[in-house]
Amino acid sequence: MSKNSGFTLLECLVALLMLSGVLLLFSGLIQHAHKMEQALSGYHQLEWEIFLLQLDNEMENVNYKQSSRYEIVGETESEGRIVPVVIYTVNKKIIKHQSGGYQPLLTGVKEFVCQENNQGVDFRITFTDGKQKSGTWIYQ
Repeated sequence: MSKNSGFTLLECLVALLMLSGVLLLFSGLIQHAHKMEQALSGYHQLEWEIFLLQLDNEMENVNYKQSSRYEIVGETESEGRIVPVVIYTVNKKIIKHQSGGYQPLLTGVKEFVCQENNQGVDFRITFTDGKQKSGTWIYQ
């Protein structure tokens, strides 16, 4: 009787079962990663919209003075005197600096670039994850 070397039908079935299990787990991981990316994208969009509303609210009573490539400068009246208001980025945050204090407006910012136009200031924000958003602050 000769002995043939090779795999038995049972060994092949077990190998296929293990391979299908690994592929099923891999598929689940890909779907989970896709859902997490969508959730983070939704969070970024929500944070962006809140930032735009907060910027509009914070700058409502500010008189525009000038803007440079990386900041917006204005002034407002506070306690009977005129104080400067500056919007700029520091430590991966966009902050509003006024009367010696500061207020964070947006976090996770890599770059904040401003450009003056006719009735406002256009700005482009690059986040630390590489996504970009742009907006315009319209002053009166």
